[in-house]
Amino acid sequence: MSTPQDGNRGDHDRQEPSHHEALGRRSLAASFKRYDALEVPAESLKIRQGSSLAGDRSSTPYSPVPDQVRSGLGVAMDHLHAFKIIVVDGQAALPFALYTLVRSAYEAVGTALWLLQPSSRDERVLRSLKLAHHNRRLAHVLKEGLNLEDAGWDRNIAALERDRDGREQLVGADLRNVGSVTKRLGAIGELMPDLFMPPLALWQTSSGMAHANQSMMLFMLDREQIGEPEHGGADYRMTTSIILLAGYYDAALDMVERLLEAWNQRN
Repeated sequence: MSTPQDGNRGDHDRQEPSHHEALGRRSLAASFKRYDALEVPAESLKIRQGSSLAGDRSSTPYSPVPDQVRSGLGVAMDHLHAFKIIVVDGQAALPFALYTLVRSAYEAVGTALWLLQPSSRDERVLRSLKLAHHNRRLAHVLKEGLNLEDAGWDRNIAALERDRDGREQLVGADLRNVGSVTKRLGAIGELMPDLFMPPLALWQTSSGMAHANQSMMLFMLDREQIGEPEHGGADYRMTTSIILLAGYYDAALDMVERLLEAWNQRN
């Protein structure tokens, strides 16, 4: 990677100390055990008859709130599993792909938490209807771009509107504008005040890595200059800080645990 450079060679190097790397690897090993322990409860979520979750499901028969939550959790766990496979089986601490995986986990589990966050059923239902409308519209736009017929579009939107109008306080509510990922992750920050970064900041920094944002790379990665400066810049070898990577993985697990707690509270 070539970056702007001034000063002497090595002035801008940043390398993780060996004892930090060792600590990070121990932390990752412990986090992978946490992941293993979370697999069973994440895959065996049930809805108790008469619970708040059961009421949410009855209020949203087209795209039930609990089903949307389970989908988000499943996507998050799948990405965290891929992260584990790369590190454990592949023995690789990739500087970009691993952040892409945790980014997807934050987005999926964060959206699931956002769905369960409101104390009001009307608000939970409205959030889920807006999310379902948004997701269905994305599929509709895709089909249009591919010149494919979307025979179910009108029927699906009518079903969402039927579920909306089944709630007295939601009759006629606009379903077209769901909160952005930024707003969703910002909203759930209050649920996890003890994370080393708020969910939104975790997602923003890891998104920068996924999108080849050079400024974010300089913020997140270790670096070592490998050539002499030329034309105002220099080449650097970018590597992963293991202890930082472990912190990002652990934060995703914290979010998964918080989602399971929220599920149990609603159940």
